[in-house]
Amino acid sequence: MENKKTIGILGGMGPEATSDLFRNIVLFTDAKEDPDHIQIFINNNPQIPDRTAYILKKGPSPVPALIESARQLESWGADFIIIPCNTAHYFYDEIISVVSIPVLNMIDEAARWAKVNLPAINRFGLLSTLGTYHTGLYEKYFEKQGLKIIVPEKDFQYMTMEAVYGEKGLKAGYRKIPFTLLEKVVNHLLIKGVDAIIGGCTEISLIVAELKLKIPVLNPVIVLAKRSIEFAGGKAK
Repeated sequence: MENKKTIGILGGMGPEATSDLFRNIVLFTDAKEDPDHIQIFINNNPQIPDRTAYILKKGPSPVPALIESARQLESWGADFIIIPCNTAHYFYDEIISVVSIPVLNMIDEAARWAKVNLPAINRFGLLSTLGTYHTGLYEKYFEKQGLKIIVPEKDFQYMTMEAVYGEKGLKAGYRKIPFTLLEKVVNHLLIKGVDAIIGGCTEISLIVAELKLKIPVLNPVIVLAKRSIEFAGGKAK
């Protein structure tokens, strides 16, 4: 693929989320043969300390490991970096300050996409981890576009955490219990009057489509995948 930029994925948070982003880039690249695809470097570092644990003051800072992974991608020859972890974007400014290549912001890209492609929708219900809820990441970027983020009440926020981090949660490779928990949270958000749902945690995005909702579901990972293809100089389906 001549004159195309190389993508660097700062991953490992978690590995399944990383592979999902990679898969979506491949899936949505308009390619007729192998050389039409985009070169991608993946730094899958699952040893990066948990972002939500740090935000909740229950664990070490992930910033040094995030910085190291970003610098490695740049040294390998990546032309720009993408990050499939929502909560890691809380540390976006620290990451961009240590590399000289662009770092696309998944949440900002999702907000811009929603503004253009879902013009009739204003109230977005957010499914995410406590770290993302507490930092107001989605509120920050969606409000810039004049869009409203609706978050669940506290009891339901803990349900999303159980769905992701529980003993039989998404990060442990389970689906049945997370599906039931997330279904309850979505029903709660529907009662609050949301017009669309955001899978604001990459692991949640892996399962939310299975809920078969009658309202739009925004998957920031797919938005990021398509934007990355275009940013690299390719064509997205």
